[in-house]
Amino acid sequence: MSAVATVLWRGLTVGLVVPARAFGAAVDIDGLLIEPDLHFAATPTTSRLMLMPRAGAFSRLLLEWETLPEIGVFTASAWGPAPFADTELARLETWMRDVAVTLHSTRDRIREASERAVHDASSGLDTSLPTTVPEGAHVVSAVVGTRVSGPHPDAPFGVVDVSPARATGPESGEMLFTQRSTGRLLGRRITTRDGDEIASARFEPAVDASDTSADGTSAHGTSADGARAATEADLAEWYEQHIFREVLFDDVWQVYVHLAAGLEPPVSVLYTAFGG
Repeated sequence: MSAVATVLWRGLTVGLVVPARAFGAAVDIDGLLIEPDLHFAATPTTSRLMLMPRAGAFSRLLLEWETLPEIGVFTASAWGPAPFADTELARLETWMRDVAVTLHSTRDRIREASERAVHDASSGLDTSLPTTVPEGAHVVSAVVGTRVSGPHPDAPFGVVDVSPARATGPESGEMLFTQRSTGRLLGRRITTRDGDEIASARFEPAVDASDTSADGTSAHGTSADGARAATEADLAEWYEQHIFREVLFDDVWQVYVHLAAGLEPPVSVLYTAFGG
């Protein structure tokens, strides 16, 4: 029996809390963009906002900053004829800086919304809605396509989360599989590398799911529900779902970025009945 419900493609309705200033944010660049693709990445040290302004055109606008987007470095590159006049490029730069200010101030909210969507989808829900809405903000919904499934109704473990081993760090190549409801360790995925290449990857089910906790410390005793040990097939299914969850996180993140910028959600991540 599969450990997860079999879903090839489904729609997840995600409610996103968008600041009021996002509405009409792209009015000043109306007509300059054709099916744009906007990406925002934030790290503890640097942030970047990258725009591919027109589908099929080899051009890119980039804004990078360390502390404040208002003083970030803006660059434009294109392969072939320049797609924008100087005045149009100036309008796009102004817009990107304004958008960057919005995203910089709401980056924690973006992350929380993406994590919430993954949590709800992996629980088997078809909707993911915010629990609170700050004053002056609005909830906008989008139906995102995903292959994330909830647990199989008869599966003995329920929802299983996959995360890097805390004791060894994310670079160690060790991933832990834990039962969400109990925190019980069900197994590991061990990756070995040869330089920058993955040399091997193997799944190691926990011999006794109650012997070890998720942080790698001993947790003697017996399982309260007497659940069977996970198998390698279980771990493989859960790891595949982990990959789907990472994709969903990125897709919800990008939907929020587009909405905060005053753009329509990217068509590439929205749900259609045909999976495209």
